[in-house]
Amino acid sequence: MKDLYQLYQNLKSLTKAEADLIEEGDFNNLKEKLEEKNSLIAEIDKIEPKNYFTRLAFSLSKEELQKKREALYQLMQEISELQSQNMQALEKKKIENKEKMISLYSREKSIKGYLNSDKYEAKFFDEKS
Repeated sequence: MKDLYQLYQNLKSLTKAEADLIEEGDFNNLKEKLEEKNSLIAEIDKIEPKNYFTRLAFSLSKEELQKKREALYQLMQEISELQSQNMQALEKKKIENKEKMISLYSREKSIKGYLNSDKYEAKFFDEKS
């Protein structure tokens, strides 16, 4: 059986890498990281926690087992916090990109207005943008 703690460690490192890619705006590599992350989550989902800890109980003392549970819980909390931060960063990037697109679109209107020399719309769009 795979070590659940190690799988969660891998998930945490992928989540950290995801944060770096979001910050850089590297959405192509972000997509690949998300696919890796999803396959890792599917692997984690295959492991039944009750069975995992039952097997550990045979090889660890009661105190060691409790420490393992606490460490796993703490790791899950850290991953949850990182994921929350990533979602906020993605939302921020989305808003930034939306504003850029709106700005580019308004400039495009004013440029197109100048191409039509018989119309006076160019000045209007230029003043708006």
